[in-house]
Amino acid sequence: MKPFPIATCVAACLVAFPSISHSTVPASGYVYARTVLSQLTEGCIAEGNGGVFVGVGPAQSFPPAAATRSIVFVTEGGQETVVATGLNAIGDCWYDRDADLLFVTDNGGDYAGATTGDTVFVIDGQAVADTVDEANELLPAGSIPFASSIAPFHGNLLVTNAAGGGSGSVIELDMSTMPPAMSTFAGSFDYTGGVLQYGDHAVVAESHEGAFNNSLHEFDENGTFLQTISGPTYAHGSIDVALLPDGAFAVTGNDTIVRVPVGGVPSPLVTGLDGGSGFAAFGGGISMRAGGQRVSFLASSFTGDDDDKSVHRLIPVASLVPGRGRTDTECMHEFYGVELVSPDPEKEARFAICTDGDACDADGAVDGGCTFPVGLCVNVPDERFEDCESPGISDFELIKSVPAGSAAGLGASALQNQLPNSDPTCVFTDGVRVELRSAGTRAGKGLVKVRATSSGTPARTDTDLVRLICQPAA
Repeated sequence: MKPFPIATCVAACLVAFPSISHSTVPASGYVYARTVLSQLTEGCIAEGNGGVFVGVGPAQSFPPAAATRSIVFVTEGGQETVVATGLNAIGDCWYDRDADLLFVTDNGGDYAGATTGDTVFVIDGQAVADTVDEANELLPAGSIPFASSIAPFHGNLLVTNAAGGGSGSVIELDMSTMPPAMSTFAGSFDYTGGVLQYGDHAVVAESHEGAFNNSLHEFDENGTFLQTISGPTYAHGSIDVALLPDGAFAVTGNDTIVRVPVGGVPSPLVTGLDGGSGFAAFGGGISMRAGGQRVSFLASSFTGDDDDKSVHRLIPVASLVPGRGRTDTECMHEFYGVELVSPDPEKEARFAICTDGDACDADGAVDGGCTFPVGLCVNVPDERFEDCESPGISDFELIKSVPAGSAAGLGASALQNQLPNSDPTCVFTDGVRVELRSAGTRAGKGLVKVRATSSGTPARTDTDLVRLICQPAA
C-alpha cells in the first residue's frame, strides 16, 4: 500500500502530531507518545505501510448502532483517511503487507439493523471510504458469532471465538481455499481474547468466567496444549496480546498494558492512562511494529476523553539512534525509526541503509525510492549514556535535510511548537523520501541534521546527524 496523501500545510499537520501526556508514565526503557484522532477508537489497530489502521466509532455505547464503525488509516504524521465504513462491532484486525489486505473481525452481526457481521471481513488496503458488505466477507455472515482476535499462523489465520461458558474456541481458517475451510484449532475456553503466532506455536489469552481473572496458554502447531504461561491472575488482562522484542508478552485488557515474561512476574508497561483510574486499556487492541521499534495500542476509559481517541505508543529506548555527539548530551535528542548498519561487516555502523520495498521502506512499494520513517525524540532516559541527563529542551531546529522540504521539517516544527519541555517524548513524521539514481539502478543518498538546545544556564546543545542510503531492489 502506498502512503495516503498528506497535507503540505504545516499548521494543518501540527494538530495531529503526538501530544504529551504529563500523567502517563512508561516503564523503564520506553518513551511514551500518543496521536489524538478525531473519533473514539475501537478494538482494532494494525501496523501498515507508513502508518496504522485503526478502528473508530461515533460513540461508546453497548450495543453500538449497527454499521456505524469504520477503519481509518493514520499516517505517521497523523493524517487520517477513512478506509472502510459500515462495520458493527470491531474486534481486531491484521494487515497482510504482501497482499495489501486488512482482515477485520466483526462480532456485531446480531445488532439491530446489521445486514452482515459475525465474520471476518477483507478490506483492500488502498480503499477509501469503502462500505463493507457481503463482498467483503471472508466467511458467510454468522460464521463466528463472537469473533474477537485475529492473527496469521503458518500461512493460515487464527480467530478467537469468545463464546464463554466453556464454549470459547480458537478457529483456524485454511487460506488455501476460498472461502477458507474452518476447523477448531483449540477449544473448551471461556472468553478467548488475544492470539498470536509464537515461533512455531500459538499463544492464546483467556478470561475465566465468573471470576474474570486471566491466563495465557501455549499450544503447538497442531493445537495441542503445551503449558499455561501465566495465570489465572488479575495482574494482566486478555483482550489482545503482542510479542515484545525481549521475548515477553504485552497484554491489554486491564487498567494498563502489562509485560508478561515467560516464567516471570507481570509488570505494568505504562501507568497513568485516564489519570490512573478506570479501565484505560480495557478495550484496546495492540500491535508491534516490524523490527520492534514501537508498541502501538488503544485504550477505553469509557469517559470519551483524549485517551479514548488516541493511538498510544511505547518506543523502546534501545531502538533509538543517537547522532554521534558527546555522550553527556546524547540523551537530549535521538532519532526514531531508522537503524544504523554498515555496508562492510568490519566497519562501524554509520548509515541507515534500506532497500527499496523492504520493511524499512515506509511506503512498502518497489517504486524507485525509499521512505525513511524518521522521527525525533527528546529528553530520552537512555541508560546507554550514564553521564547524560537532559535538563529539558528549550529550542529545536532542523539544520539540514536532503532532500530539502521533507517531512522532517514538519516534525521539527511540531516539536518546537511543544517547547519548552522536560518530558521524554517522540514526534513521528511521514518520512524522508530518498530517490534512487540513474533510472533506479544506483543508490540514492539523503540526510537529516538537527540541533536541540537545553533549558537553563548555561545552555547545552546536542547536534545530531543521520545519513540515509536507499539501495535498488534486487
